This record gives sequence, structure tokens and C-alpha cells, in this order.
Amino acid sequence: MTKDAHISDLEKELQETKKQLAFYKDRCKKSESNERRLFHEVYQYKELIHSSTALITLLLGPDFVIDFANDAIRKVWGKGDQVTGKPLLEVLPELKGKEIEDYLNFVYQTGETFEAFEEPVEHIIDGEKVLYYFDFTYQAQYDLNGELVGIGVFAQDVTERAILNQKIKKNEKEFRELVNLMPHKISVANSLGETIFYNQAWLDYVGKSMNQFLDTNWTEVVHPDHTAEIEHIFSDFLPKGEDFKIELKLKSKTGDYLWHLCQVTAIKDEHGQVNSWISSSTEIQQLKEEEEKQEAFLKLVSHELKTPVTSIKGYIQLIQSMTGKENEQNKTLKPYLKRVEDQVERLIHLISEMLDLSRIEQNELELNKTEFDLNRLVEEAVEDICYTNQEVRINIHHEDEFQVLADRNRIEQVMLNFLTNAIKYSPENKHIDIRIFKRDKNSVGVKIKDHGLGISRKDRQHIFRRFFRVEGKNQDTYSGFGIGLYLSNEIIERHNGKIFVKSKVGEGSEFIFTLPLNQN
Repeated sequence: MTKDAHISDLEKELQETKKQLAFYKDRCKKSESNERRLFHEVYQYKELIHSSTALITLLLGPDFVIDFANDAIRKVWGKGDQVTGKPLLEVLPELKGKEIEDYLNFVYQTGETFEAFEEPVEHIIDGEKVLYYFDFTYQAQYDLNGELVGIGVFAQDVTERAILNQKIKKNEKEFRELVNLMPHKISVANSLGETIFYNQAWLDYVGKSMNQFLDTNWTEVVHPDHTAEIEHIFSDFLPKGEDFKIELKLKSKTGDYLWHLCQVTAIKDEHGQVNSWISSSTEIQQLKEEEEKQEAFLKLVSHELKTPVTSIKGYIQLIQSMTGKENEQNKTLKPYLKRVEDQVERLIHLISEMLDLSRIEQNELELNKTEFDLNRLVEEAVEDICYTNQEVRINIHHEDEFQVLADRNRIEQVMLNFLTNAIKYSPENKHIDIRIFKRDKNSVGVKIKDHGLGISRKDRQHIFRRFFRVEGKNQDTYSGFGIGLYLSNEIIERHNGKIFVKSKVGEGSEFIFTLPLNQN
């Protein structure tokens, strides 16, 4: 080999060596960069754990030596940085022999994860015991060889929540004890109407345990006669979140159905959304039996009175015809006969209402429906009223002519009742306005407006109840038994119509009843 050839080979080796040096230098730079990045990531990870509000610590070995504890958990312990490298039970001797030690041993020996919620733990801080409540997880930690080396502790301080839950449970316990002492049957349902609690009075009545009754659909204890009413409640009141009352026959453990008054109230949040329902059911069986006796008595008395009263009216009319000749004695007698006749008419009207009341209660009120001119019926009712009340001024506004298919006598009864009330409760202003109008394409409305005393909002809720009379200083001034509006409402409902009331105390009232139009 020549000298030049040898130099050429050396130059090639030198170049190759430079390339290798450059390669290793680049690798070293990348390795150094990776180390810096890894160090930075580990640092960020530790900072994240240290600054976390969660309580985190890593315990190594069977002595549970503290390898790492973040700021949050050291604050709860009331300790500083000096805890690192020390056994947990040495740092927190108050945990020795407590359930916490048992939980740690269980995880270290089995490798299974352990969770607890609202676990009470006492720590000694500055010589004083402080009670905490924690949600925590103990999780086994392994090395690269899969060997269990310690336990990771992940916890959350839930002391405020736990204390609040304890108060809620205490209040719930007191509520249960209170309602269980009550004689009324109390139940609680969720927002969907699904019952979640019955008090002891309910359980005693049906002869079942709480779980047995909750597994039963409560409608099973309701008499089949009330099926339609129950369906109406679920379709109308529950979706609207409205309170309601209903009378139902409920089945007892003996199989007897007893009458109850059920009052249901919606419990709502600040946004008006229903959270739950509370129901109170009171047995009214004795009251119902007394009502039946009363109705039977009224029916009997009404029937017994009707014949003699009708005879009295006939004799009065006979005497009136006999006094037709004008003389001084007859002039004196006629006004008294007229007053007697008016009182007999009042008595006949009252007896008729009592009989109607009995028919309604026995579901025996029959309707004789015929087609007739509603406008003409209103006019005739006004003529009858004005004949006996000549001081009254009644204006009728016809928006159109309307034909209806209904019981003419019953609708006239409703009309006369509204007019009589308008006059009765308007002692200072005898002006009444009547409007006959088309309410919608399927119904006609009749509005009777007076300018009298008016009805309070509280009383408006009850005026269609049987025997209800408005309370107040003038309640004894006006005659009546509180039957007329009840009968009117029943009659209109049986015609598939409705009654609406608008009123303001001191300004008068508006009564509107509607009837289906005769589509033929």
C-alpha cells in the first residue's frame, strides 16, 4: 500500500468517526431534552397534586410510611412538611385501634380497593379533638414488578354536607314520629305522584307493613266507583301542580269501604316546580251516614208537605176568586191574601228545591231535553221576575238568536235562580244586565251582571257547595238555605255546560252559564 492510499483510508475513518460523534452528540442532546421535559412533567404533576383541594397521600410498606402528602391533607391533619418519611400512626396516634387502621390493613393485605362515605374521623389539632367527615378511597399501589408496595389515599372533606344530612335525617325521623302519632292517614308521594311513605294510621287501616303497602298500587284500595275521578286527578291536577280535595271510599283491612275526605297539597321549590305531594285522608263515614239520614228526612218531609201546601194554595186562589166583588171588606182582605199566596209560593219553591236535592243525591234527576229558543226563554224569565219585582230594571242584549237542546224547565230554573240572587244581593242598585252571546263555535253563554254587594274571593270557592251561605254581618238578612246555586251548577253540568263567576266586593257579580249549541 502506498503512502497516499494509507492517508486516504485514515481520512475516511476520520470522517466516519466524526459522523458517529455527531450522531451520539445529537442523541445526548435529545436525551437531555427528554429528561428536562420528563422532570418538568413530574414537577407539574406534583404541583397539581399539592394544590388540589382533594386530600391525597401515598403510604408505603406495612407501617404505612408517608411518602407523600399534599397540602390539603396536611392542613386537615394539622401537620407540616415534617410528616414525610414517618409512619402514619406515629404522625396521627389518635387513629391507632380505630376502624381507619383496620381499613388500611385490609387493603394492604388483600390488594382490594376500599371506599367509605361520610366516615367520621377524629383528629387531634393543637391538643383538641376535631371531628371530620370524609368520603375516601384506599387503593393498593404496585411497583414495576407488580409487587404491592403501598396504599394511595384519595379523600374529600365532606363535614358540612354530613352534618347537614344528619340534620335532615333527624328532621325526617321527627316528622315520621309526628305523623305516626296523628289519627289522620298521611302519605307522601314524589313529584310523579308515586307514594314513598305511609304513616302508621294508613298501615293500621289496610293491615299491611310499609314495604307491603308501597309494593301495592294505592288505587287498589279505592272503590271502583271512583275510577273516573282518579283518572281525572292524574290527567288534570298532577300535571298542573294544583292542590285538590276529593271524597273517596277506601277499602279497609276488613274489606269494608269507608268514606274519606282526601286533601292533597303540592310541595314546590322556589321555582314553582313540584318536589312532592302530601296527602291527608280523614274518615267521614259517620258524617256521610248522617247526611244520608238528613237527605232521607228532607225527602220525606218535602213529599209530606207538598200535598197540603198545594191544597192551601188552591184554597187561597178559591178565596181570591170569591172576593172578586169590589167592596170595602174585599179591598182590605185582598192584600193579605196576596201576601199569604206569596209565602205559599216561597214554600212550594223551597219544597221543590229540597226534592231536586234528593233526586240529585240519588242520581235520579231526569232531563227532558227538547229543542227551544234560548233567547225567548231568557225573555220570559225576565218578564216573570219583573212582574213580581217592578222596581227592577233589566236590560237584555242579544248578540244573536240561539237554539239549544236542553231541558227547558230546568234551564228556566237556573235563569230564575240567578236573577233572584242578583236582585236579593243588590239592595241599593236594582239594575241588572243580561247578555246572550256565542262563546265559541260549539257553545252559547248567558251572562247575568248585577251591581250589588259582590262576593269575596274566599267565598267564591264555595258558593256552589250544598247549603253554603256567605258569611258576614248580613248573612241573616237574606233568605235561603244555600241550595239554589248548588242545584243550578248540577243542572248545567248535566247539560255538559259550565258556570263561571266574576265578582268584586262592593261592585257586584257576574254569573255566566254556558250550554252546547244545537248543531242541527
